[in-house]
Amino acid sequence: MSMIDALARGIARRRLARMRANAMAPRPAQQRLLARLVERMAATDFGRRHGLGSVQKVEDLASAVPLLDYAAMRPWWDRARAGEPNVTWQGRIRFFALSSGTTSGEKYLPVSDATIASNRRGGFDALVPHLVDPTAALFAGKLLFLGGSTQLRRHGDVWLGDNTGIMALHVPRCLRRWHAPDDRIRGMSSWEEKVAAAAAATAEVDLRMLAGVPSWIVLFGEAVLAHCRRHGRRAECLADVWPNLQLFVHGGVTYAPYAHRLRELIGRSIRLVDTYSASEGGMLAVQDEATSPAMLPLLDRGAVFEFVPTTELGAASPKRLAADRVEPGVDYAVALTTDSGLVSYLVGDVVRVTGVAPLRIVFAGRLAHTLNSFGEHVSGGELERAIAAAAQATGSVVEEFATATDFPVPGEPTGCHCYYVQFHRAPDDLTAFARELDATIARGNEDYATHRTFGLRAPKVEAVPAGTFLELLRRRGKVGGQHKVPRVLDEGWRADLLAVAVAR
Repeated sequence: MSMIDALARGIARRRLARMRANAMAPRPAQQRLLARLVERMAATDFGRRHGLGSVQKVEDLASAVPLLDYAAMRPWWDRARAGEPNVTWQGRIRFFALSSGTTSGEKYLPVSDATIASNRRGGFDALVPHLVDPTAALFAGKLLFLGGSTQLRRHGDVWLGDNTGIMALHVPRCLRRWHAPDDRIRGMSSWEEKVAAAAAATAEVDLRMLAGVPSWIVLFGEAVLAHCRRHGRRAECLADVWPNLQLFVHGGVTYAPYAHRLRELIGRSIRLVDTYSASEGGMLAVQDEATSPAMLPLLDRGAVFEFVPTTELGAASPKRLAADRVEPGVDYAVALTTDSGLVSYLVGDVVRVTGVAPLRIVFAGRLAHTLNSFGEHVSGGELERAIAAAAQATGSVVEEFATATDFPVPGEPTGCHCYYVQFHRAPDDLTAFARELDATIARGNEDYATHRTFGLRAPKVEAVPAGTFLELLRRRGKVGGQHKVPRVLDEGWRADLLAVAVAR
C-alpha cells in the first residue's frame, strides 16, 4: 500500500463517519449550511427582493420563495451571465454550465467558485466508501474520469461549457498525476474522438478506477477492447487490460439496465459506487454500502434539500419537507438551495426515500421521463427496474431503451406503451419479455395495474438494430458524457428513432 493510500484511508474513515452521522440527524448539518448560504445571498438583488435575510430554517424557504424552475430563474441568470455582480449570489459568477438538455432546450446554470470547491470535496466523497476498505489501492495507479470537454467558450467576462469540464479544469495540480486521460484528450470537443483517444491511451496504463455514466462507459469499454485486439493484445474483458481495476463510480442514470452488460465487459467483480449528482447542485448523494443501492445525501456540502411529494406537484401550495421530515417509501421531487445562488430550485429529479435512520435515497427518475398519458404515473425508475427484471427473466442483455405512447385511434379504442429496446443479446421471445415488463410494473404501481384493466392494453416491445441509440443521439447533437437517452420520447424524438432504426 502506498503512503498516499494509507493517508487517504484515514481521511476517508473520518469522512464516512461524518456522512453517516449527518444522515442520522440531518437537521443540524442542513441548518448550518443554510445559514452560510443565506449569509452570501441575503444582500443580492434576488435575496433582498425575497427577504432571504429573514430565513433561519429550511421551512422558512416556503414562505420566502415559491418553487422555481429554469424559466423563473433565467432572467436573473441572464443578468449574471452578462457580467452583473450580486444578482443571486455574492460577487460575480465566472462560469456557467450548459445543461445536457435532454428534457428541454439549452440551459445555462451558474457555477460559483464556492460550488467548484464543494464539488472537489463531493468528488472525494464518491471515493470514500471504497477508500475505507483495507484492500483499496487506488493511488498506485491511474483514475479515469470520462467527462465533458475542458475547452470552454468565452462570453464576455464569463466562461461557458460542460459542467464536468469546468470541474476537471479545477482539479488541484497535485492530484492531476493520477488522472486519466491526459489534458490534451480531456480538452477534445468531439466526444467520439475523445472516447477513441482515451481508449488508446488508457489501454497502456495501470487503471484502478472508472468513473462515468454507465451507458458511455459501456461504449468506452468496448472501444478499449477493440483497440487491444487490433494491436494483437489478448483482451476478452477489461480485467485482462487492467488487472488492478478496483472501482467503478457511476451515476446519471439508473445502473440496473446496464448491470449485466457491464459485468460481462469488466469480467470480474469490482466495487460499484452509485452517485446522485446534478449540474444544479454538484454531488448530492453517495452509495455507502456495497450490499444496498441506497445512497447517503451529502448534507454538509453545497446544497440544502427540500423534498416535495410527487403527488403534491401542481398543487397551489405543495408540501416542502426538510431532510429530517421525509418518510420511507415515498417518491419526492428534489428542490435545491445551493452555493451558486439557486433557491428552492426544482432540478427535475425524483428520488425515493428508502430509510430515515440514517436517511438514504435512491434515484427514481426524471419528472419529464414519466409515462402518464392515461393517469398511469409510471416513473423513469419503474421503467428501468422493469427492463432489468424482464432481461433477467428472459436471459437477455439490454444495451439501451426508450419508451413512447400509442394513443387510441379509430378502430383501436385503447392505448399502450411501446418500448424500443436495443439488445446486446436478444430474448428468444419478445412477447415473454413484454409480459415480464408488464407484470413488474403492475406489481409495484397500483395506478398502472388499475389502468391495465381498462383503457391501457398490454405493452409492446420492438427490438431496434445495434447502434440505433448512438446514431439517434448523433442526429440530435447529444453525443457526450452528460447526455443520456430520454426514457420517454416525445413525437419528435420518436420519429427520429424510427427513421434511424429503418435506415440501419
